[in-house]
Amino acid sequence: MNAGFFEADVTPPVGSFLAGYPSRSEGSQGVDDPLYLRVIALEDDAGTRLVLLTADLLKWSRDLSWRTKLWAEAELGLPSASLVLNLSHTHSAPALFLQRCYPHWPVDREYLCRLEQTIREGIAAALDDLQPVRVKHGTTEAHFGVNRRRRNPETGIMGLGINEDGYYDPELPLFAFYRDNKLLGVLYSYACHSTSKSKLLISADWPGQIAQGLKQELGENVITSFAQGAAGSVMTRISERGDEEAYREYWREVARGIADFVRSDNMKPIELSLSSAEREFAIPYDASRLPTRDELMSMSSPFDTEIPDGYRPANRSIMRLWASDLLEQMRAGTVPEAFRMHLTHWRLNDALQLIAMSGEVTAEVGRAVKDLFPEQQTIFLGYCTYTDAYIPTAQMLPEGGHEALGSICFHERPAPFVPEIDDIIAREVRALIS
Repeated sequence: MNAGFFEADVTPPVGSFLAGYPSRSEGSQGVDDPLYLRVIALEDDAGTRLVLLTADLLKWSRDLSWRTKLWAEAELGLPSASLVLNLSHTHSAPALFLQRCYPHWPVDREYLCRLEQTIREGIAAALDDLQPVRVKHGTTEAHFGVNRRRRNPETGIMGLGINEDGYYDPELPLFAFYRDNKLLGVLYSYACHSTSKSKLLISADWPGQIAQGLKQELGENVITSFAQGAAGSVMTRISERGDEEAYREYWREVARGIADFVRSDNMKPIELSLSSAEREFAIPYDASRLPTRDELMSMSSPFDTEIPDGYRPANRSIMRLWASDLLEQMRAGTVPEAFRMHLTHWRLNDALQLIAMSGEVTAEVGRAVKDLFPEQQTIFLGYCTYTDAYIPTAQMLPEGGHEALGSICFHERPAPFVPEIDDIIAREVRALIS
């Protein structure tokens, strides 16, 4: 087995506009901690190669993702399905593309060009670094994530907040890579929104805090890669809004726990036998829940207009822009009928597989996909390839809230998904892996 690694600082210039919170109206004011791009390349004894690229960024644009895959296939001979692009989804990173709902966020095109160059250099460098390694794998648990779909007991409206009764996925799978008995890198995954910070400071959020802690525990030269899971409905239990030192110590303790597990006998040697496949599929929008022209006229009004309950926590300005655009799509007959999803399957060995899905996949969807394969351990990644829609469960659709309804204003979608969404995803996952 061979593995290669790459790590680069991709922190933007101070002053860059930070994506993630629509209330921001000015550029960043400093750097709390740097943003990193990391690449791990794997090669089994048969010569099959896989590449995982992770980055402390919010959203990939579709054009950048597909252009990267096309380039890697043409220049490096790496099949599209063998390259997974995953984001930590930190909300303290720069905007990488213009979004209609955030017209006040300019994009730093020079930074974007440098980032794309670094992406290509990183993939090529990791493949050039392929050398013999020993790989260990294990799965522990972490409980700093908590469900964030909380219904207001007074209004009955589904909003955002800590919901101790809701689902979150505690699984934290880990890989450790050794060369000549020296630890070269670790890769871990967890499902939790990177929204514990909200200042005008560039930051990798909690994954950056854990990365710093892991380097302190395991060695400054160890590559510490994080792959985001099905985090669409999960937030952290702690935020920086309180005691900053307590916040940092909290994540240092989490990092110590992860490092202790890496050093423990719970990490078992594994062999890799690799293969990859990918497919695209469509999830239709529910045409019966498309607002009427009269409703859109009201929602796009320049005067103060009450936000319909189900669309909260969308704000008025974003709702107006969305409603105005949807009115024009209705007039022109260009309202989209479905959302295109991207799905990747990696076989790591007979007992272990990885499934990567586009979109802000909720924890409940990620769990349902893993439960399709009770005889195999499945690592599930969301936030891959592109991230321009939340992927809720069927149960969430009538409940409303950000993940099911409000986010369609942010992501410029015409309506919620159809109630058959669970069956569609299960069918498509099985079709890819069969």
